[in-house]
Amino acid sequence: MAKYRAAVIGCGGIARAHMVGYELVPEVEAVAGADPFPEARAKWEEQFPGVKAYADAQEMLAAVKPDIVSICTWPGLHGAQCVLAAEAGAKGIVCEKPFDLTLPAADAALEACRRSGTKLVVGHQRRFYPHVNAAREALRAGAIGELVSITSQCMGDLYTDATHSIDLIRYFVDDEPVEWVLGQVARYSDKHRFGHDVEDASLVHLQFKSGVKGLVMAGDVVNQGIYQFMLLQGSEGRIEVGGDREQWWRLMNADAAGWQHHDPAGDRHEQINACFGGEIAELVEWIEGGPGHRLNGDNARDTLEIIIAAFESSRRRAKIALPLEGVDGNPLDEMIASGSFS
Repeated sequence: MAKYRAAVIGCGGIARAHMVGYELVPEVEAVAGADPFPEARAKWEEQFPGVKAYADAQEMLAAVKPDIVSICTWPGLHGAQCVLAAEAGAKGIVCEKPFDLTLPAADAALEACRRSGTKLVVGHQRRFYPHVNAAREALRAGAIGELVSITSQCMGDLYTDATHSIDLIRYFVDDEPVEWVLGQVARYSDKHRFGHDVEDASLVHLQFKSGVKGLVMAGDVVNQGIYQFMLLQGSEGRIEVGGDREQWWRLMNADAAGWQHHDPAGDRHEQINACFGGEIAELVEWIEGGPGHRLNGDNARDTLEIIIAAFESSRRRAKIALPLEGVDGNPLDEMIASGSFS
């Protein structure tokens, strides 16, 4: 019998990935979902017999009293629903990325979880990919000398997709603090995703405390077949990390006669599913007194801060020092409202 009962808020596509993750963790059983749309609830109950779907999240939390709650709604709802789950007594929360669209909403979620003792993680689950971790271990072992810079390419937008890029860059430098952000975004369409406006293209430069530089290229400035490709440049070589579709990594240094190529460890879809299982299994360990989660909420807040700083940098046409101060909203929305992209 499972030790923990889980419920899902938002019964759309990404919720199904969370359900696969729960199926891979014997200690957890998913028992309920909540979604305001009847069609979504009907499809949910058809796909997951016995996992009741509620129309209202608060009603579900009161009726089921789950130990773990997945937040799989649109980004602008994430922070408030984390608060809802924490105040309902959840031991753990798995919130989809991005953490939210504003820092105050994320901070309110973190504070609610601190008050209730809830363990909060945010789904930058690519930190669990075997090829990412193998490349990271090679870097930490000194295979390319001192790290100089990391470049990432990712189709999509900052909130939806390149939040993973920024998070992975931070993972490779062991979540070292960022000193400043210099960003430029372009918007020449009415692109709208998951309930909010997004940019068409972006460039985000970072500098970490150690001096390591980061560069994120996202949107239509990159080949649209590229998703989460990483280049790590060191003083004595380089590492390339293939994206979601490839899941390989390769190394070139003074000891190598050309590239040392490492193919994926298994089936691509199985690896993706295992990432969701990994984040839930590590959450269970954390709830039971184990070490902190690699996707903890404070960490995700740092990634969100970089995204907000990139938008603010583009709005002000200036380099932005971190920690970010005086920015409570979404600077991208402010630029759109002011006609900056006209």
